[in-house]
Amino acid sequence: MSAPRALRIALMLLLLANALMVAALAGLFGANPLGGWFGTPREPHRLGQQVRAERLQQLPPAPSRAADAAPRGTLPVARRQD
Repeated sequence: MSAPRALRIALMLLLLANALMVAALAGLFGANPLGGWFGTPREPHRLGQQVRAERLQQLPPAPSRAADAAPRGTLPVARRQD
């Protein structure tokens, strides 16, 4: 295989891959074209497999330092004396 022919083949393959990606982004293969190939990232069945699930506690989010500070605009306004 000569170099120019190999470059032509590589260019054609890249153009084909590019065309497929443009078609996928345009929605021509449906809303979620790879939906059936990959599993869902959520695994609710694992909750039942949890060891000592009664010891788990869901804590509320910690208050941030910004919440303790006074919001802008609540400082007393200096009044001009006549």
